[in-house]
Amino acid sequence: MFKRAVSKRVWGLCACAVITATAAVAQDPPANTGNQADNLNARIHRQLERISHGVKSGALNADQANKLKASVQSLQNQVAAKRQPDGTLKKEDLTLFENLFNQNSNMIHSMVGSGERKADSGAAVGPAWAPGKDGAQNSQKLLKEMKIENKREVRQERQAIEQKLEQQQLDYEHQMIPELANQRKSIMNGKQQLKDIRKEQNAN
Repeated sequence: MFKRAVSKRVWGLCACAVITATAAVAQDPPANTGNQADNLNARIHRQLERISHGVKSGALNADQANKLKASVQSLQNQVAAKRQPDGTLKKEDLTLFENLFNQNSNMIHSMVGSGERKADSGAAVGPAWAPGKDGAQNSQKLLKEMKIENKREVRQERQAIEQKLEQQQLDYEHQMIPELANQRKSIMNGKQQLKDIRKEQNAN
C-alpha cells in the first residue's frame, strides 16, 4: 500500500511538471516594444561570405575581391556611424541602407556569376568529345553555343559595371546631401547678415 501511494504521488508530480513545461513553451514570446531590430549585420556577414566563396571557386580574382570587400566595409562603417545610442537606426536611414545593400548584393552576384564557367558537356571538344553520326563534330552547333555564351558573359559584365556605377552615384549623393545642407545654411546666414547691414544703413 505504501509503495503504491508513493508511486501515485511521483507520477502525479511528473504529470504536473510536464503540463507546466508544455504551457510555458506554448506561450507567445514577449512582444518587442522597442524599435524593430534590423538584419544589416547579418547581411554584411553573408556578403563577405559570398565574396570569400567566389575567391575559393575561382570566380573572383584578388583585385575584384578586394574591391567588393571594400564596398561592404564602407557600408558597415556608414551603418555604425548612423546607429543611435540604443543600437537602432532611424527609419529613413534603414531604408537607405537596405537599398544600398541590395545594390551591393546584386553587384557581388553579377561579378561572381560572370566569373563562373559551366562544365563542358559531352558534346564539347576535349577529352569527352564524341563524334557525330557522320564522324565529325557539328561545327555550326558549336559556333552557336559559343556565341550564346559570349553574349551571356558580355551581358553580365555590363550589368556588373552598371551596378558599380550606380553604387558610386548613391555613395556620392549620400556624401553630398550633408554638404549641400551646410552650404545652404551658410548662404542663408549670409543673406540675413546682408539684410541686417542694410537695415542699419537705412536707420542711419
